[in-house]
Amino acid sequence: MKKIIHFFAFLFVLTLFFGFTADNSLYAKKKSVLVFSLTKGFRHDSIEEGIKALRNLGSTNNFEINATEDVTVFEENNLKKYALVVFLNPTGSNLFNDEQKDALKKYINNGGGFVGVHAATDCNYEWEWYGKMVGGYFASHPKIQKAKLDVLMPKNKIVKSLPNPWMHEDEWYNFKSFN
Repeated sequence: MKKIIHFFAFLFVLTLFFGFTADNSLYAKKKSVLVFSLTKGFRHDSIEEGIKALRNLGSTNNFEINATEDVTVFEENNLKKYALVVFLNPTGSNLFNDEQKDALKKYINNGGGFVGVHAATDCNYEWEWYGKMVGGYFASHPKIQKAKLDVLMPKNKIVKSLPNPWMHEDEWYNFKSFN
C-alpha cells in the first residue's frame, strides 16, 4: 500500500511538471528525465517499481527515463540534456563531491526541473543548499496511519476528484531543519 501511495504522489508531481505547466511545443521533441536513486542508508523496496512505472509513463507521454545510481552523471554539461531530475528515494550523506553539488545547483538555478520523492529528504544532510531546496530533512516517522487532509484548492484539475477532507493512510514524515 505504501508503495502505491508514494507512486501516486510522484505521478501527481510529474503531472504538474509535464501536463499543466508545459505548452504544446514541448511535446515536439522527446524530453529526457534523470532518475537518481543511490542509497547509502535505508533502501526503499519501491525504487525498482518506481523506475519501471516511470519508464511506462514516459513511453506513453513522450519522455525517456535515464535511471541511475551513478553520481558521475551530475556534471554540468550532462545535466543540461535533462528536462527534469528526479530523486527517487535516495538516502545517506555525502552522496556528491563539491563539483557535483555545484553542477546540480547550477542546473536548478538555470531553470532545470526537480522532483524529490519521499526519501529525497533523507539524504545530503551535510549540504545546506539542498536542505533549503527540499524544504527540510527527514527526522523520523511514526507507524503508518490515517490522517485528514484538507484540499485547499478543490477546483484545481489535479485534486478536483478528491473528497474534501481526504482521509489518507501513509507513512507521514517528521522533518527537521525546516526551510
